[in-house]
Amino acid sequence: MTDQKTITLDEAVMAARELPAAAQEALAKELLDCVADYQTPDRPAQRQQIIQERLAKPLHAVSRDEVMELLRNYDPDL
Repeated sequence: MTDQKTITLDEAVMAARELPAAAQEALAKELLDCVADYQTPDRPAQRQQIIQERLAKPLHAVSRDEVMELLRNYDPDL
């Protein structure tokens, strides 16, 4: 197992501030894109509740015959 030091955001920003302006701008854009990816999508509370309820339900197994019947609706030659 390797011992890796945890890097903080402050340390990364301080290191980035020593780069040329163009590199700082590129890093800032990348960071903002990453932050956007981590943010929770804007959903009304009611919609979020519906999603959570659906995800909490057990999965329903579908037989091969049911799948083939559905697919034949789109491609009768199956």
